[in-house]
Amino acid sequence: MEQEEKKKIRKKIEKDYKFNFWLSIGEGAFYTLGIGLVAINTILPLFVRQLTESKFLVSLITGIYMFGIHFPQLFSAKWIKGAEVKKKYVLGLGILQRLPWLFLAVLTYLLFPDTQNLLLILFFILWGFHNISSGLVGPPWFDMLFKVIPQERRGRFFGYRTFVSSILEVLGAFGAGYIIKFFEFRMGFVLLFALAFISKMISYLFLVFVREPAYNVSKKEESTKEYLQHLKEILQTQNNYRNYILAAILIQFIGMSNGLFTVAGIERLDLSVGVANDLVGTFTIISIVSKSLTNILWGHVGDNYGHKLVLLLAAVFNAAGVLVAFFAQQRFAFYLVFILTGIALGGNSVSFMTIIPDFCSKLEERPLYVGLTSTIIGLAVTVISLLGGLLVDLYSYRLVFGITFVMISLGIIFLLWKVKDPKYLND
Repeated sequence: MEQEEKKKIRKKIEKDYKFNFWLSIGEGAFYTLGIGLVAINTILPLFVRQLTESKFLVSLITGIYMFGIHFPQLFSAKWIKGAEVKKKYVLGLGILQRLPWLFLAVLTYLLFPDTQNLLLILFFILWGFHNISSGLVGPPWFDMLFKVIPQERRGRFFGYRTFVSSILEVLGAFGAGYIIKFFEFRMGFVLLFALAFISKMISYLFLVFVREPAYNVSKKEESTKEYLQHLKEILQTQNNYRNYILAAILIQFIGMSNGLFTVAGIERLDLSVGVANDLVGTFTIISIVSKSLTNILWGHVGDNYGHKLVLLLAAVFNAAGVLVAFFAQQRFAFYLVFILTGIALGGNSVSFMTIIPDFCSKLEERPLYVGLTSTIIGLAVTVISLLGGLLVDLYSYRLVFGITFVMISLGIIFLLWKVKDPKYLND
């Protein structure tokens, strides 16, 4: 890209920065309000647990999530690489991403309790469709944001965005806890799914008005074979980036345990259905509050000291949370698990993908790095999370939590010693 064109684009970015900043925060806030209403680590496991006793199927929620949001990014990154404007892809895929919640509300009302097995099957189909759509929208969405938010302000942006989003996510969690407590199962989840759909559609309206500058990028057509060969070359030649991927796989072993903390707490504490429902809402709120209270701090740490440090500290908090879960036998201990892993979630939400453009020297290749990272990590964590559910069914929660702690600890060591922060390499 010519220097004159870069200056022109930079001027437009600065002109629209505040407008795009607040639009993107609004979009994130209402989207995560919907997430709070159907939280993946608490509310959805409760829904599936009502339909089946299988721990493997409970862990399948996380497995489908990780596979769906990550693996398709490898393909959408290729499709949108040469697009001058990414927003049209974000809007098109965004509709497909939101419709499953409407369908789940209708199907829960129609099928429960007479045809629970069919409802369970359709839940997983729609959950998969939602997450695949989320995966496809990932590269164009990230690239759109990377275009409208200057590099030196991305940490703060994601910190504030996640902070505001977390406030609404807490409201969603409070609402979900209230609905679960005061409505019977069918109407409770009909309301949760319907409200999640409405909230996420409001977030869609914010996306419509984002001002994304167009820029000329290489439109060289690559065959699938050439594209895959190019990705292979990136992994072979970019040693620091490759080491980051390896460290991230180890750290993301948290996915083996994340979806099991709630079920482990309910079973170890031997709670009645009513008390368990109350506790699920409390777990959700504790996790979200812990995340939201640290988001802005993580953003400033990332901008000032590098996102590697944020990811390193987040991994330490995750390791501590899993270690507590290994020994937990009292309610307070499980509260502590969700506090520690919530803090870690805040760090990962700010820095896990924000660091990726720093590894990439070519503007037009940012979607490739985003897609490649998400696909590799997603496939790994999909297998990891499914293995966790299988091991719990065959053995115990302690075995899963122990393996998770060891692997995260190895990831911390690898990240510390083998990955150089690209922020300082590029300065």
